[in-house]
Amino acid sequence: MAEWRTLQEAVLGEILPDVGRRSAALAGEARVGPGRQLAKSGGAVRALAFNALRVPQSVVKRVGAGGCHSPAELRRQMRYILRDEAKTAAWSNQIGIDRRFGEGGMESVIADWSLSWSGAPKRGHTDHIILSFPKGTEAGLAEAISRDWGQEVFGGLYRDRYRYVAALHCNTEHVHAHFIVDKVGMDDGRFLSICRHSEISYDMMRELHAQIAQDHGLALNATSRLSRGIVENAPRETDLQAARGEGRAPQVAALDPQTRALRQAELQSHADAYRQLARLAGLEPQDDPGGWLARIAAGAEAAAQSMMKGECLMPGFADTAEMPTGQADVVGRLIAARETLQTEADAAWEAIREMQPGAEKVALEQLFAAQAREMGTLLGRDFLADHATRVAPGQDPYALPGMATLAARAGDDTSPFAAEADVTLERFRSDLARVFAPLEEKLETAGTSVEEIAARFTTPDRSLAHLDAGRPEEAEARHTWLSFERDLQAQAREVFADLPIQRDLLEDLARQDILTAGQGARLADLATLDKLITEVRQDLSDGDLNQLASGKLDPLIDRIQDPGLRQAVFSELKQIAALDETQDPSGRDSEPAATFRDRIEAFDRAELPRVRDRDEAGPDHSL
Repeated sequence: MAEWRTLQEAVLGEILPDVGRRSAALAGEARVGPGRQLAKSGGAVRALAFNALRVPQSVVKRVGAGGCHSPAELRRQMRYILRDEAKTAAWSNQIGIDRRFGEGGMESVIADWSLSWSGAPKRGHTDHIILSFPKGTEAGLAEAISRDWGQEVFGGLYRDRYRYVAALHCNTEHVHAHFIVDKVGMDDGRFLSICRHSEISYDMMRELHAQIAQDHGLALNATSRLSRGIVENAPRETDLQAARGEGRAPQVAALDPQTRALRQAELQSHADAYRQLARLAGLEPQDDPGGWLARIAAGAEAAAQSMMKGECLMPGFADTAEMPTGQADVVGRLIAARETLQTEADAAWEAIREMQPGAEKVALEQLFAAQAREMGTLLGRDFLADHATRVAPGQDPYALPGMATLAARAGDDTSPFAAEADVTLERFRSDLARVFAPLEEKLETAGTSVEEIAARFTTPDRSLAHLDAGRPEEAEARHTWLSFERDLQAQAREVFADLPIQRDLLEDLARQDILTAGQGARLADLATLDKLITEVRQDLSDGDLNQLASGKLDPLIDRIQDPGLRQAVFSELKQIAALDETQDPSGRDSEPAATFRDRIEAFDRAELPRVRDRDEAGPDHSL
């Protein structure tokens, strides 16, 4: 059984620089053992800080053809890792105790392990794992880290306890330890599984390697390729081995456009995280022994700039790492700075909550939520989580269809409609205040005001904390207030429906709402488009409506500037014109918004003129 494999195939131990698997550490969720779990933010801070310092990566590799299928293969493999010309130290764990191991005990181990083997597992009854270290790592240090690592990974904290024989080799420029592991668990007989969904994964083993090395004073990191600016795929292990033997460069599978776009987007999120790290490291530059915080700040800013340019590689990672010593506990200081930010953020939120009700209070709540979302890219998912989490529009009683687009236009200084949108938004806020004025006493009793409620309806979104802070804590009062919020929303919808919006701005808002409509949205679901259609209908004669019902676009050519938007209005008016007087237009058979998003984008790519003056631009009968 599998005796034909060569010794090289069975025990090949050349160390790879990085297997390219996604690390959980950058999400603040390092999957490590009990007693080693960092704070959720600590994993991200440590990982990015060490990336900024160009600290070498942990390398943990399973030899692809290293599993033994027979006692004879196990004997050859043990002889290989225990050979005198390579071995610096050897040890084993047979009964849960780490002890020195010599070749004299090999036969008893082979007999003992093989007695528990059954079946014919595809990858063999054993695993061959290699733990590698940066250039210049002392053998004694590498041995101590490897021993601790083996005991923690295979000592029973994960899945089961597993027996292993290990040897440290110093015959290459990278000191490395070989682990031959029996896959049959000692306690429960659970077969060893190393994969992303198992208790023992490559991410976990790498992150644990980095943390144990840190305990021993050696700087290692365990982060994803993308966090280091590497977009391309890693070479496959099998091709790396073949390329090494053939003296050629390894082949790398090309990325499809969709995958590349997704990775580039994630690259931008890492750039945001590095920018926040630079800010965090610069909080206390006055007392910085060894200049470590300044170096992290500079390195993180450089990484952010590199990634914002879409560069695929953040160069300069070292083969060896200088470890911060003495009082320069950079990770600890960064995490302490994070805790300071948390304390200051809590105090700032309390100050906002204690403000007098009004529009300024709502604006500060919005600003606070935006900053919480920005800082959360680095500081962990628990950092101001309720402030960073947006309320879904369907669950937000202050969300109005079309308001997000209008507010975005009002805040966009580059838009030609910004001033017009700002005036319209202020008009809407004033109309709301007038409609809500009779409720002033009730709102003040609830701790809010007419001005504050009007401001809530004119802001595009809210955080969970923002929404919850405006509601009573007592259950019965809270239930009454929730019902009152729905009544307020109904009134606000009516005010928005009656809000005068100049035609050019309304067309722009309707166009943007089509372009940003969610999956499954219909044209009839878009408030600004519905408002535009209502206005256009008022301008049309019975003869115009008859032309539309018969499929002729002519009545709209002078009335709608944008050709893609014109088609969307035509589609809806055609459906409405086909209804009889007893039918409600809101129940019309409306087409998907996505259809017309594609058409608008197609017209934009073709750079067709938008018609406002028919005599100037000429007729446009395109469908």
